Amino acid sequence: MADQKKKEENAKSDALLVEAHRINYRLRSTFFLQKLREYDTLGLPFRIAELSKVEGAYSWDDRKNWHIDDEAFASCQASQIETLHVFCHPKLIREHPGLVAYYCHIAVLSQKSVKYLANLDVRKWEREPVAVLSSSDAIFLASLFNNHISLIVNSSVRGFEKGHLTGLLLASTGSQIDGSWRNAIGDEAEKAVQRLLVKEALTRGILVAMIRRSDNGHQTLYDTDEFASDFDISKYKGFLLNNKTSILFSSEPDISLLNTDGTTAAVIEVKGGTDPAGALERYGAAKKSFEAAIAENDDVVSILIASCITSEVDERISGDESINHYFNLTQILSDEDELERLMECVFSHLDL
Repeated sequence: MADQKKKEENAKSDALLVEAHRINYRLRSTFFLQKLREYDTLGLPFRIAELSKVEGAYSWDDRKNWHIDDEAFASCQASQIETLHVFCHPKLIREHPGLVAYYCHIAVLSQKSVKYLANLDVRKWEREPVAVLSSSDAIFLASLFNNHISLIVNSSVRGFEKGHLTGLLLASTGSQIDGSWRNAIGDEAEKAVQRLLVKEALTRGILVAMIRRSDNGHQTLYDTDEFASDFDISKYKGFLLNNKTSILFSSEPDISLLNTDGTTAAVIEVKGGTDPAGALERYGAAKKSFEAAIAENDDVVSILIASCITSEVDERISGDESINHYFNLTQILSDEDELERLMECVFSHLDL
């Protein structure tokens, strides 16, 4: 009998994990297209092509100082590939800082790797082309890109062709978007739970006001009538309830439930990742957050909401005194009874 029950529980867990993956892959597809447009990846080669019309205005005499290998340079010229399409000229990226993104991709270097290797955050030039790029930074970045690009060109045994540039551009962009997606999974999961909490408060008629995230960081109460027509949850950092308690959105913990005196009644950690290999790491991060909250207040209640719980993590949670309640995120999103159970759990800790 016990074995049969265990099999049924495992089957239910497997079905939830499959559903979680289905939802995530669907969101992932649209996320990739959204980011491809945001990065303007497909527009970068056209910008370079336009500038190639005036390539004679750029001197390559100092190319050795910019770490352009002679063999790689000659190989591209032999293939009749415009030099600006392949190698980074420091004067060019000073004139057009937004093209730092193009050479990052051709060198197959992520934003994170450039920050590590050059101690420079290239996002300010990729997303804000008006930002000034100093001479020293331009030379440093050009040298970094050209060093990697030269290695790529020289490694092509059958010769380097212009089509390879498109391949490198898309492959590098895909890798960068995939990295962004891994971070976005957690963000989207948190927003989903935040929306559910706000919707429940509205349904119960207990929401007094939203706390808006203003540009200067000051709290601004937002009227619920105006809020009803504008449901971008990222604009808010919490909301107030009619019994003088409140719910705040932050990080570590993701969500805090505050008593009337400002003390923490309960904390919620949301883990949206579905990769089983990272389940133990996500559990560890949630546990660390809970322990910090408990150290501050012994009476705080901890609630974990996660998409993927392996049998090993499930066993640890069952014996972990720092976790009072656990809910499966996929089940919450697909089962009204489970959603109701979560909401009863959350709002009961605010004396509602």
